[in-house]
Amino acid sequence: MNWGSIVEFIENFRTDRIIEQLHAWNVGDLHTNPWVIGGFILVALITYIIGWRAITAIVAGIGGFVVTVSLTLAKGTGTEGLEGGGLWVIVIGGAVAVILFIYLLFIKTE
Repeated sequence: MNWGSIVEFIENFRTDRIIEQLHAWNVGDLHTNPWVIGGFILVALITYIIGWRAITAIVAGIGGFVVTVSLTLAKGTGTEGLEGGGLWVIVIGGAVAVILFIYLLFIKTE
């Protein structure tokens, strides 16, 4: 592995390429898909009832992250996202997902 291949690999993680790939995967439509939302809720409820609090926190964190990214991509990225409220969605949605994860993993006791 030489330096050129390392630089080529790292260039795949440029923000514009990541956003293009997320749009290609239609991630902006996940927050309207009832199967995705229902699946996360069902898995979270089952793990919570079984008593697997750490798994519930992980599922809730991943689900919150997926919904936040989906809503942000739906609002738009770049300057059009700032005008459409995409910045507030990612900041508030990310904060809620992190707070829920911390609460379920560290604060919630039996």
